[in-house]
Amino acid sequence: MNNKTLIILPAYNEELTIGSVVALAKKFGDVLVVDDGSRDKTSKIAQEVGAIVLRHEVNKGKGCALKTGFKYALSKEYDIVVWLDSDGQHNPDEIPLLLDPIVKGEADLVIGSRYLNESRKEIPIYRRLGLWVLNTMTKMAARVEVDSQSGFRAMNRKALESLGLSSDGYSIETDIIVKASERGIRLMEVPITVRYDVPNKHKKNPLTHGFGVLSDIVGLIGYKRPLLLFGSLSLISFIIAGGLAYWGLMPYYRGEGVYLTQLIGAGIFVIIGIQLFIGGLMLNVLGQMINRR
Repeated sequence: MNNKTLIILPAYNEELTIGSVVALAKKFGDVLVVDDGSRDKTSKIAQEVGAIVLRHEVNKGKGCALKTGFKYALSKEYDIVVWLDSDGQHNPDEIPLLLDPIVKGEADLVIGSRYLNESRKEIPIYRRLGLWVLNTMTKMAARVEVDSQSGFRAMNRKALESLGLSSDGYSIETDIIVKASERGIRLMEVPITVRYDVPNKHKKNPLTHGFGVLSDIVGLIGYKRPLLLFGSLSLISFIIAGGLAYWGLMPYYRGEGVYLTQLIGAGIFVIIGIQLFIGGLMLNVLGQMINRR
């Protein structure tokens, strides 16, 4: 393969798995481990196995680790970058599956998807629900339907140079997709396998982690499609208002009084709904004006 390839492994306290992942990945290119403030022997083991190591002194988040890797790749003039998780979830022997469409000129960004083969059946139930929510929200932001949270990806130099990424945490996965859709980057998915029986698999509480990523994605939707976001919130407010109004008026239809508290609540939610819709409409108009300049 004539293309100069860098394989980036963002890592945080991965001393149990980093050695084997580096050893397997070295067959397909240079390996860069970005140690994101680990307190164990991640950096030492990675160096011993033959990886280039860059280290953050404190934990800054996966997004920061990847951006450090991307900056290094650009400075060393790599043609292709591949990145995958360091915890053993992904199989480095599948790297050629992601490289192939890029080498053939068929795609600029390739995402390894667990939904294109039998791997989707191995996804734990709680992850399926969370992934469905995050994938749906990403589709709203980028208008593409992909495995939005896959951490196994590859892209060429064209994509690497054109993506101005702002996310520092796990929402960088969605940020990349949104920016790619904005800039006309050709995106493709290929099937990969994923393991969930890896050591040290939950570095963060899955619930708080999921809500954190969701919050960042909602912010991206608000930036990209404000009318959709605020219109949806407005509709929810009107639905709540309708429910409270029905509850408040039920005694009236029985010949009794009304529930004043519920009716006041309904009025408040109507006002909120109107304000949200107007706000979304104004932001949408402003966005279109800016885009036309």
